[in-house]
Amino acid sequence: MLILVLWSGCRIPELSTDPSPGGENYRSVMIRVKAVMEKGTEKTKILLGFNDRGDRLIFLGALNQVLFEILVQGNHSRVIVSKRKEYWDGEFSEFLSGLWGIDLTYNEIKALLLEQRVNARKLNRNGFRMQIIESEAQKTPVQINLTGRELRLEFRIYEIRDKEGKIEFKKDLKNYSEVSLERLVRGD
Repeated sequence: MLILVLWSGCRIPELSTDPSPGGENYRSVMIRVKAVMEKGTEKTKILLGFNDRGDRLIFLGALNQVLFEILVQGNHSRVIVSKRKEYWDGEFSEFLSGLWGIDLTYNEIKALLLEQRVNARKLNRNGFRMQIIESEAQKTPVQINLTGRELRLEFRIYEIRDKEGKIEFKKDLKNYSEVSLERLVRGD
């Protein structure tokens, strides 16, 4: 019984969607991230859902608990930490720079992960080298390693799937506090 309770708590959550009677679809992919730093290793899963209206990312911790979610529409990003009832609004490149020290736009990091294309000069200016490792047996997962002076990021990108539904891009934040990016990333 204990195993069933623990297993049910580790289930990967779904993206918030409305069933779409009009047949609206979105694309979904899971990305596993391992960040190796001087202070240790962090493992995260990212659920990404996207369509032509925007993108929704959910970052999950070790037991699939939601760490935070990001709503991206155009150049605007809203990072929401439900556990602390906090959010931050701004450019995704600012968030990525604060989190991992990489100055890439959302479209640049998405193209790197999903299409394995990147502006190599910009990545080098950020102090990172890139390595792409494809599975011989199948197209997925593709592994992308970014290595910098103080950080190594290993991304595993799993199959992109088409799913039915309409991605929710609105979240009621009336009881949430808007915080600085520094506070959001530090988590205190």
